[in-house]
Amino acid sequence: MTRGCSCASIHRTSTGWSEAAVMGDRVPSCAVCTGVVKPDVVFFGEALPQRFLLHVVDFPTADLLLILGTSLQVEPFASLSEAVRSSVPRLFMNQEAVGPLSWRPRSRDVLQLGDLVDSVERLVELLGWSQELKDLVQRETGKLSGQDR
Repeated sequence: MTRGCSCASIHRTSTGWSEAAVMGDRVPSCAVCTGVVKPDVVFFGEALPQRFLLHVVDFPTADLLLILGTSLQVEPFASLSEAVRSSVPRLFMNQEAVGPLSWRPRSRDVLQLGDLVDSVERLVELLGWSQELKDLVQRETGKLSGQDR
């Protein structure tokens, strides 16, 4: 499920209603302008949002690259793992080793293979952030269930 949806005029809409429309084999439409509503994701073949280009310049100056849950098959994301300096550690958490991290790993790469949720929870524990994660999950879960209103 997506975090949000919007129409071409950028009116925000309830994801629950949009999901119900799609599951009911109906095209979701905006309640404000009646435009077609789509999830806030980039579909295959669509152009990336302009904000993507603003952050590509950060890769050459990164101190660490975290790569989580990906096949590294679709460009431009597939090649971003190679966009950091060769001296930069890359922490890769995934079910299996894929892409350049499997066939051309660097000496500072760390591969944590297995369940992604378990891997992230372990990292959070090692960093001493367990309580912060628990608080964040509780707060965000409240938003999804409408408890924060």
